[in-house]
Amino acid sequence: MEFVVGDMAITTIGLDGDDRAIEFLVFGPAATDQGRFAIHREHGQGWETARLTVPPQAGSVPVAAVEWAVEFAREYL
Repeated sequence: MEFVVGDMAITTIGLDGDDRAIEFLVFGPAATDQGRFAIHREHGQGWETARLTVPPQAGSVPVAAVEWAVEFAREYL
């Protein structure tokens, strides 16, 4: 799924089979800026145990994209 948030395009590029993780790809206004991260939550655990993963090669990730992704993940994880 792709969403436009402000001047960013955020795409969900991976959901694990048990709906415990969502991976996001973020493009900035020039469509050349790219960041990648994932939000994980274990089944039966509250949001206090949720984790954010940013791979070293992922580039920078705008805080606004992470804020949006957390709200999205709360709906779907």
